[in-house]
Amino acid sequence: MNRTNRIIFGIAILIFGIGWALDLTGLLHFSLEGWWALFIIIPSLAAVFTTKHKSGPIIGVGIGVLLMLAARGAIAWTDLWKFIICLMAVVYGISILFFRKDGLGIHSADSQTIDDLKMVDQNGRQIRKIRSVFGKQQFEFSGQRFEGADVETSFGFVGLDLRGADLLDGAVIKVECSFGGMEVRVDKDVCVRTAVESAFGSVGGNYTPPADGAKTLYINGVCSFGGIEIK
Repeated sequence: MNRTNRIIFGIAILIFGIGWALDLTGLLHFSLEGWWALFIIIPSLAAVFTTKHKSGPIIGVGIGVLLMLAARGAIAWTDLWKFIICLMAVVYGISILFFRKDGLGIHSADSQTIDDLKMVDQNGRQIRKIRSVFGKQQFEFSGQRFEGADVETSFGFVGLDLRGADLLDGAVIKVECSFGGMEVRVDKDVCVRTAVESAFGSVGGNYTPPADGAKTLYINGVCSFGGIEIK
């Protein structure tokens, strides 16, 4: 934990401790309703000051605040998703209008290569592990063997370009996408089959499945408050 993170966490814990003590003594009413939202707000706030990609952390702070307001009855739980969509639209709109690519960092990719990815053996297949939180990662697999991947993205973006890859027939991409996005590009002769459960999310794109694909790629998983695009 760097110095900035220590300061933010230290101040937050200090305020929480003092407020709770004052509430116990009756000197000040300190409501603990929705306190669990701090586990979203504090890390997101720390990321705002310590990461290059700031749009995700800012949205994270906003979502944490909205969750706390809902827990306290200030807004209805049934309307929470509407406020979250409004928040995301405002942040991304501001970033597009007033910042360059290095502003809020929504267009910049993390400096990570295919060789840096962790690989695990699953039933004889080498599965690549990809995790993107508050950032953007893009990988090109041209000329590389691809047997499958486990992708987790929250408040971030992952792009997989499988064009020209040595794709294993029946390879599976397992996805967990929340408040983020993902893009998968494949060759024209690859048939992509999806089984993704979506909640306030979408799976689509301009992909046209071939009549008789040479190979089949499966995309399975969950997508909530985000989107998966296939090209």
